[in-house]
Amino acid sequence: MYNSYIMQQSSTLARTQIYLTQSQQTRLADASRRGAVTKSELIRLAVDQFLDQQAASSLASTAQRLAPLAGLWADHDDMADPVAYVRTLRTPRF
Repeated sequence: MYNSYIMQQSSTLARTQIYLTQSQQTRLADASRRGAVTKSELIRLAVDQFLDQQAASSLASTAQRLAPLAGLWADHDDMADPVAYVRTLRTPRF
């Protein structure tokens, strides 16, 4: 049965190897029995959950870091006309 499960999904699965502590192995085996699902499926679910959480926290973290920059140049009168400001910077100074 297990072989047919792997063969049916082999196009979407990539084999990998991980090391778990004995405690993690025991807890994973217990969860697998309780949920009537393979340990591999539990690991895939945990990886998906972790990566989704990382992506969400990364976006929130980036937005939080950038928030203080909003309006940073609002009080600079010399930036009212950016084109003129850049032209001034590019003119020869000597």
